[in-house]
Amino acid sequence: MAIRAEQIVSIIGSGYFEPIAVLIERSLKWRVTKRGSVNALYFDNIYSVSVILLMVAALESYATRLRYFHRRIAPGQRLTVANYIKRVFSDFRLQKAVTEVFVLRDAIFHNHLWEIDFIWRPMTLRSAALLPHLEDAKFKAAIDPRTRRTRNLRLHLIPTQVTRRDALKVMDVVWKVLLFLERKDRRYCYVSDHHVPFRGKMHLFSEVRDALAKAL
Repeated sequence: MAIRAEQIVSIIGSGYFEPIAVLIERSLKWRVTKRGSVNALYFDNIYSVSVILLMVAALESYATRLRYFHRRIAPGQRLTVANYIKRVFSDFRLQKAVTEVFVLRDAIFHNHLWEIDFIWRPMTLRSAALLPHLEDAKFKAAIDPRTRRTRNLRLHLIPTQVTRRDALKVMDVVWKVLLFLERKDRRYCYVSDHHVPFRGKMHLFSEVRDALAKAL
């Protein structure tokens, strides 16, 4: 009998969800407190930026899989994840939100540097200036110079000011996009029934998100 060859399209995708759940579980050991105007609290910040990087990595992973199935881009043409999904699905409504999520991802991953002036007792921010870096059009369009946040989601763009509230906003945007892709075709993405270990039991990944939201 002839042996039939099988084929898979390799992505990490939901493989990021378990380490995200671990990070969230650990972060919740520290009580959520009001952040200062200069920096977020250390443990709040380090777990939050890590969750954001992995959530966006998961989204980019599934977007790469979508590109595999559609291949609607001419050689040499580049589109962002947000613009590509919009190109494939005209009813996609999260283009601006996804763009802001990637702006924050870039600020964290490339560690945008800010010179921050502050005073002690109480610690109060006086000014913050972004040092020159390779800005792109989406960063300039997304940032509100007055608040140093994104214009729509109000995500902190000074990396050391990022908190679990920012992480939750990113999780919500990414999760909505993944469910959108799943509704289109489960070949692109199937995450709604994905379970991860959390607090000693197996939970839906969406329940991990709910635990974070409840703590804030």
